[in-house]
Amino acid sequence: KTASTRGGSRITTGIEAYSGALREAVAGGRWAEVATLLDKGSKGKGSNEKGEGSGQPPSELRSMCRALGLFGNTALQSENDSGTTAANLLARHLVNELYFSMDDLASAAQGGDKAAAKEAWSRGRDYLNSYLRIVNYPIISRVGDKFSVVEGSL
Repeated sequence: KTASTRGGSRITTGIEAYSGALREAVAGGRWAEVATLLDKGSKGKGSNEKGEGSGQPPSELRSMCRALGLFGNTALQSENDSGTTAANLLARHLVNELYFSMDDLASAAQGGDKAAAKEAWSRGRDYLNSYLRIVNYPIISRVGDKFSVVEGSL
């Protein structure tokens, strides 16, 4: 059982994709694969009267970012807090920077710039690991297992 069932599997899947498939695609210069792994999805035009039905969901890595934000709210914020905690604000900042690093990586991949892609992946890894260390702190064994950080480098 990882940390929380609330987004825990999306987070774990995303961490595995970041440290595995994405790292390997960048290392191998497989730019089309990088683009697929970092796809933001699209709402589409829709096929029914409400405009629903033809959207494409974001990739596991992009979906992980949303799950990270939601999990941070749960793990770092109490209903008794009068405002957003400093830890939660920092966690949100790290998630935003991770997302921007993914944008930079996607741009580098589109241009075939391996050096910039490696740098963006490494920066994203550091933001993700910083986030994971913050949210892991309050997780105790009764709640579940702590999240594993991203190992490896490019």
